[in-house]
Amino acid sequence: MKFINFIFICYIFSFPVKSDQFDSRLPNLFAELYLSKDNQEINSVTRKIWDIWHETNDIKIEADFYRGMESMRTNDLIMSVAFFTRVIKKKPDFAEGWNKRATAYFMMGEFDKSLLDINQTLKLEPRHFGALDGMALIFTHLKHYNKAVKIYDKMLSIFPNNQSIINKKLSMTKYLSKSA
Repeated sequence: MKFINFIFICYIFSFPVKSDQFDSRLPNLFAELYLSKDNQEINSVTRKIWDIWHETNDIKIEADFYRGMESMRTNDLIMSVAFFTRVIKKKPDFAEGWNKRATAYFMMGEFDKSLLDINQTLKLEPRHFGALDGMALIFTHLKHYNKAVKIYDKMLSIFPNNQSIINKKLSMTKYLSKSA
C-alpha cells in the first residue's frame, strides 16, 4: 500500500506546476480581491497574487528573471532590460517578464517602449493591476488625464474598494474638472 501511495504522489508531482497568469489559484484570489473591504486585506491578497506572478517554474528563465529583478533593484536598468528580453524570448507567454521589462523601460523614461510591453502584459493577463497602474502613471506623465481616469476605472473593476486607486482617480477627475 505504501508503494502505491508513493507512486501516486510521484505521479501528481510529475505534472508541471502552473505559474504566472495561468495559475489555478488566481481566480479565487481575484474574487477575494474584488470583495476585499479594507487596505490590509487588499494588500494581503495583492501580495499573494504578486508572489504567484513571480513564480517562473521554468529553469530556462528563472536565473535571467531574478537577475533582471536584481539589476532593476540596483538601478542597472540596461542590464535589467537585457535579462528580461532574454526571458521574453525564451518564454513569450510569461506575462511578468513583459511587465518587468515595461517597468525597467518606465524607469529609464522610455514610455513608448514601456507602453508596448504593458500592452503585451495585458494581452496575457488583463487583470494585471501592476501593468495597469504603470500605464496610468505614463498617461499622467504625458498629460493624457482622461486616459489615466479610464485606467483607474479598469483597476477599480478588479478591486473596487482600493482606497489608493479611488484617491488617484478622484485627484485626476478634480484636475480635469479644474482644467476644463
